[in-house]
Amino acid sequence: MSKLTKLLEFGFAGNSERTRLLNKESFINTVGKDIHKLLQSERTAINDSTLVQEEVYKTVIEGTEPVKCVREIMPIINTNSYSVRFVKGEDGTYANKIAEGAKIEIDTQEYSKQDITIDKYGVRPLITNELIEDALFDVVELELKKAGARMENALNRQVLYQMLQGTSAISTNTLNPAGPHIAISDIPLAISKIKKCNYMPDTLLLHPTAEGYLLQDSNLAYVSYAGTPGALRQGDVGKTIMGLKPYACSATDAASPTWDDTTAGSDVTAIAFSKNDLGVICMRRDLTIEQYDDPIHDLIGISLTMRFGTDVLNESAGCIVYHK
Repeated sequence: MSKLTKLLEFGFAGNSERTRLLNKESFINTVGKDIHKLLQSERTAINDSTLVQEEVYKTVIEGTEPVKCVREIMPIINTNSYSVRFVKGEDGTYANKIAEGAKIEIDTQEYSKQDITIDKYGVRPLITNELIEDALFDVVELELKKAGARMENALNRQVLYQMLQGTSAISTNTLNPAGPHIAISDIPLAISKIKKCNYMPDTLLLHPTAEGYLLQDSNLAYVSYAGTPGALRQGDVGKTIMGLKPYACSATDAASPTWDDTTAGSDVTAIAFSKNDLGVICMRRDLTIEQYDDPIHDLIGISLTMRFGTDVLNESAGCIVYHK
């Protein structure tokens, strides 16, 4: 049992049951000696302390870990406003040739603005009175982890939406010529198209199925035979592929084009892009637990919320890989 489960069991127990738990070695090993001493000195402290609150938050964050993706591939800036304005200049400008002794003219570029609106996202874990009454604290923990994953996937999906379908969606694309599914040979074509737009790509976002097809690609197998066994031993496509750092994202969206890897021509199987140029996440308030003042009895009514906005700033800094 986890520390959270043990603390909940202790918090909802009667006095005699609390005494029994405090004397159990398994309880001591799970909660730790420092917390055990605190509970021994003040047996009712758990009802007024932040011990359970902290463990609830840790459990929620633990639930986000398996699905974390876009936080690592797109810059996050903190904001105190409901909207963030970005001023953008021209791409790929050049200096002019100047004759000897001639006046250097001031070359002004055209600027444009783009506003990113902050929206609120939230979820309420399915924690019922019956779960608490029946002491099914393991299920409570699972619901908290699931809620954390749902919040993180909301961030993943919204970033994907802006990349593929937003008003400033990625404008560069390529049909993978290697076959019905992505292959290593598709990546350099996407890289070349981004470089042609004066950006240097460094990131490759893959649909999980596309990641699987890359692992089946004979080129990765040949590299493994040559002494880089990550694909064969760990089941990963490597730390970099042709200079791009790969990530896999399982979030989906029903709109078109679809982030998927079937045989449909409109499906997007991968996105190559420049991490610091493509877009941004504006974080007004990161993952927060609301309506949770009483660390024991408010579990039933807690909710998770997050306020953020995201958008593509330079649509030519990325390239979408479609199915053939």
